[in-house]
Amino acid sequence: MASPTALVVGAGLGGMASAIRLRRAGWKVTVLEKNTRVGGKLDRHAAEGFLWDVGPTAVTLTPVLTELFEHAGQRLEDYLELTPVDPICRSFFPDGKVLNTWSKAHLFQIEIARREQDQGQALEGFLRYARRLHDLGGEAWLYHPPRTPFGFLRGNFLKRLRGLPALLSRRTLADVVERRFKNLQVRQVFERYAAYTGSSPFLAPSLLNLIPYIEIQGGSWHLRGGVFRLVEALEKCARELGVEFMFDAEVTSILTERRGRFGAPRARGALVNTRIRMEADAVVCNTDPAHAWTRLLQGLPGASRAFRRLAKRPFSLAPFLILWGVKHRDPRLAHHNVFFSSDLRAESHELVARRRAAQEPTLYVGVSSRTDPTQAPPGQDNYFVMAHVPPLEPDHHWDRDRDAYRDLILARLEKMGLDALRRNIVCEKIITPADFAARVHAFRGAIHGSAFHSFGSVWRRPRARCPGVRGLYFVGGCVRPGGGIPFVLLSAQQTVGAILDDAR
Repeated sequence: MASPTALVVGAGLGGMASAIRLRRAGWKVTVLEKNTRVGGKLDRHAAEGFLWDVGPTAVTLTPVLTELFEHAGQRLEDYLELTPVDPICRSFFPDGKVLNTWSKAHLFQIEIARREQDQGQALEGFLRYARRLHDLGGEAWLYHPPRTPFGFLRGNFLKRLRGLPALLSRRTLADVVERRFKNLQVRQVFERYAAYTGSSPFLAPSLLNLIPYIEIQGGSWHLRGGVFRLVEALEKCARELGVEFMFDAEVTSILTERRGRFGAPRARGALVNTRIRMEADAVVCNTDPAHAWTRLLQGLPGASRAFRRLAKRPFSLAPFLILWGVKHRDPRLAHHNVFFSSDLRAESHELVARRRAAQEPTLYVGVSSRTDPTQAPPGQDNYFVMAHVPPLEPDHHWDRDRDAYRDLILARLEKMGLDALRRNIVCEKIITPADFAARVHAFRGAIHGSAFHSFGSVWRRPRARCPGVRGLYFVGGCVRPGGGIPFVLLSAQQTVGAILDDAR
């Protein structure tokens, strides 16, 4: 009997993880990638001896990564070298104060207790609460999402029933943080975790408070050679299993067929570069569902309606990136750094409500050369600078505004203490939301598709099974559970589970 076949559209993390799992299940798998190499939203840029990861810059929840390699019959350590990063992050504030987020519990407790003027009770109480969210909400949202709401209550019924009030709370992430911490700067550190999903802490549901628990308890990790080494390792692992790759192979349409007048359409393959037909039993789409509905399923009955329903939801923020090679090492910087604005709530209002790039943006500055000397020439640093900006509007002008916004960011970093930066920049690359959207087909340049801007946004996020099209599945940061390396790998686990269930 012939093996079932699958086409994976896109060689991002989710696409390759899905390909590995399907191949291990006995499927014949081909990955179609429109660019010249793997990676998707996780890319690499090199210039003048510097290397930058363009995309996720840290690895968390490492057991998810370990499980993927074990599922493939391999050992993680044969492919990748993980290095712990501590402090997890160094936060800088306009008044000159600095706060380190540590994975070492006693160090972090000292940092927070000094500002909260307690003996560590505020942090302990928050982490207990976040652990409860993780143990209950993580099961339903991240690890084993039930097919129906009642499915969550199976198993340890009483424990899960008691946890429902926390899971179903209508409070926002910021509501909970502000109730548990007095100090404004401590609040900002925890509120910023909403940015991991491209969302506002003042709109994101309180369930997202499990994210700091994951990072603080499990630690933050770097991959020697850069986080891009992960996609190279997944490609190598997939090829060793027999997965085939095609590059410069842009899928321009997903092929469907309908049996009978009233039968539901079924995916039967893909049209590559507008002329090559490839057939398969299942199609896994590692791209933004909004792109799939508007481009790949164009003309299919119901596609425009499905897109309109998706487009009504708020979209996550978009990235404005600057990559700097710097011939100077500022001793104040750690591997991961955040330079906070003076008013996070006002900044969020400007980004989300007014849909304008913030004039005093909170900035992430990643300097991976602090942990990994392969990322920059000796004595020099590679700066990855990111500001969140609103998703693209039809009349956006980033081609006109990019240099002015770059100058605003540079001036802001100088004002906050990096006064030697300007004269030590030796190379530069700017990536606007429009550039990002064009490279990875991110609808409106949104970094993670839909934003988590309501209580129901966690549960209404697109699922693995494409509604209305049998045999078509979504995977990646724009579907459940969300963006970021571990969440995307969990998405692949759920997507392949759905494919194998449907094939039985």
